Amino acid sequence: MRTLLASALMVFAVSSYAAAADSFTLNLTDKGFEPASLEVPAGKPFKVTVNNQTKKTAEFESKQLHKEKVVAAGKSVSVSFAALKAGTYNFVDEYNEDKAKGTIVAK
Repeated sequence: MRTLLASALMVFAVSSYAAAADSFTLNLTDKGFEPASLEVPAGKPFKVTVNNQTKKTAEFESKQLHKEKVVAAGKSVSVSFAALKAGTYNFVDEYNEDKAKGTIVAK
């Protein structure tokens, strides 16, 4: 029984660490996305938390990745991604495309 419990705790600890390692943060400010380029591991699913630090509603959008998520002013949302092939993928704030844009680079 102790061995089973120890094994279960070990699996949980490893999976929790892996999940944390694959989480990234984008901050949306009045100047745009920070960082403007986000490097992620190719071939592994990941999550991006988008923090809208502006006073306006925003929409994180990547047409290439088929993702859209509205982010209320002063709020945060999480966007989950399946494993990506190596490459560069564009994203924008759909409501402010001229200023707020960036890339996800899968390596």
